[in-house]
Amino acid sequence: MTTLCASVGLLLVSAQSGANGAVAPAELGAASRELGELRRLIHEVSTEHGVDPRLIDALVRVESDYDPMAVSRRGAMGLMQLMPETAKRLNVEDPFDPADNVRGGVKELSRLVDRYSGNLQLALAAYNAGEGAVSKYRGVPPYAETRSYVSKIISLYTGRPYRLAGSYRSAPVRILRNQQGATIITNTASGGSSTGGSDSTLKGGRLKGGFGASR
Repeated sequence: MTTLCASVGLLLVSAQSGANGAVAPAELGAASRELGELRRLIHEVSTEHGVDPRLIDALVRVESDYDPMAVSRRGAMGLMQLMPETAKRLNVEDPFDPADNVRGGVKELSRLVDRYSGNLQLALAAYNAGEGAVSKYRGVPPYAETRSYVSKIISLYTGRPYRLAGSYRSAPVRILRNQQGATIITNTASGGSSTGGSDSTLKGGRLKGGFGASR
């Protein structure tokens, strides 16, 4: 799986760009198969840790666009963009191995969701900017990169346009689990534990606080 091209998305686009930039059907088919393998891996690992696979899919799309060999300007590596010290703490031997990277990243995000009692904004903000920054600002840090990161992932995950409100501490999007074990995404008070399941639903119809028909 580590042979996946740098950007499956770019490959798919170029395949439709005409004769000059066309990709051979065999190459396109191989990329599609490798992308499918990565998504199956994410589903398997997420389910093992009680995290909604669709949340991890959204995170990977934003972090690396499904490129196992991605490296950020700051040195974050692989599908879930693990920093070297984070990878070491999580016992990830090879951050560019998809299985190692996803297992470490899912474990870390699951820990953060539990730490912040299902508050998805804070968990994602801590994954991006660090727990220290979340503690310092007592909410999502006022960093443009982090605010955009949180908004993009929640929009992809819920399927609804989302933007952070002016207050970093208002209307938290929470991941809860109902009595049937299905994941509920909500920003209204509710009982239940944090992460779990993969059958996501939006509780109570339209969500308030950042959600809307347009961004």
